[in-house]
Amino acid sequence: MAIRVLSHDDISKLLALEDANAALELVSLMEDTFKAYTVAQEDDSQKRYAQAPMRLAVDTDSHRVLFMPSRLQETTSIKVVSVPTGDSKGGLPGSILVLDQNTGATDAIMNAGVLTAVRTAAGSAVATRLYAVSDASHLLVLGAGAQARAHIDMMLAVRPSIDHVTIWNRGSERRQQLVNAIQSSYPHLTVQAAASDSELEAAARQADIVCTCTNASQPVLHGAWLKSSVHLNCVGSYRLDMHEVDTDTIKLTQRIIVDSIEACGHEAGELVASSKSEDWNEIGRILLDDTTPSDQDRISRTLFKSVGISVQDSAIAGLMVKRAKDSNTGSVVPF
Repeated sequence: MAIRVLSHDDISKLLALEDANAALELVSLMEDTFKAYTVAQEDDSQKRYAQAPMRLAVDTDSHRVLFMPSRLQETTSIKVVSVPTGDSKGGLPGSILVLDQNTGATDAIMNAGVLTAVRTAAGSAVATRLYAVSDASHLLVLGAGAQARAHIDMMLAVRPSIDHVTIWNRGSERRQQLVNAIQSSYPHLTVQAAASDSELEAAARQADIVCTCTNASQPVLHGAWLKSSVHLNCVGSYRLDMHEVDTDTIKLTQRIIVDSIEACGHEAGELVASSKSEDWNEIGRILLDDTTPSDQDRISRTLFKSVGISVQDSAIAGLMVKRAKDSNTGSVVPF
């Protein structure tokens, strides 16, 4: 018996994120994943093909360790992520273990640091492709970690009209590092940092698309700053006591879209505090209904809230294993 081990560099090579076509393939993968998840919630005969139990957590002195099992079609996996409970520049350490469909033995283990960010950003891109104005030019991203970087890549893939990116982060070092990285990868863009609350407000007033990728407990974005036609992707908070955006941001939104009504009811602090679940629209159902957003939808304020559903991990991990085997990427070790 052997296990394929995929490192951070292996995963980055397999993803090829700066290739717009590769990014769009991941967006389509998340569309299919959201649809499969919703079908499984609505049809008992399909439940075995998209299973996403609620995550389990263990608290340590410095981290909240999350365990997320799932199954999507033929891929069964479990992701383990350690979320720092204090200030940290180390990102979110994580791994995904994938089982062999036939034997039940471990088939592969991979570094999930980038994958977590990418699958979340690809999910946000599904909503953005549906609801952001078609000629969006200004993107504002709050946060400067892997999630922020992945969201920029994915937003540019689904809205190539973007020509201006503003990045806000409380820490100046990581903020400037991301500004430099994006400018290097996309030299045609105007990329700037918002270093103060006043600069953040000015950028928010211009933004066509806003992505919040922070671990804020108190709101850092205010609804009064935003255009009436803005589309927001809010992905940072994952507990009821976490709030990236204020009450006005939620209450002034005409259409709230979620990755999972059930999961957001347990974990989406901003939505639970300021809205009712019967007013939320699950993105898988929107995609299954194949209802193209109207022009009115695109010029109204929309918000996509994602707390992450674990079938997304199985989806992207299964794709990574397939690509790795096809290209003989990674290290195969006896076990």
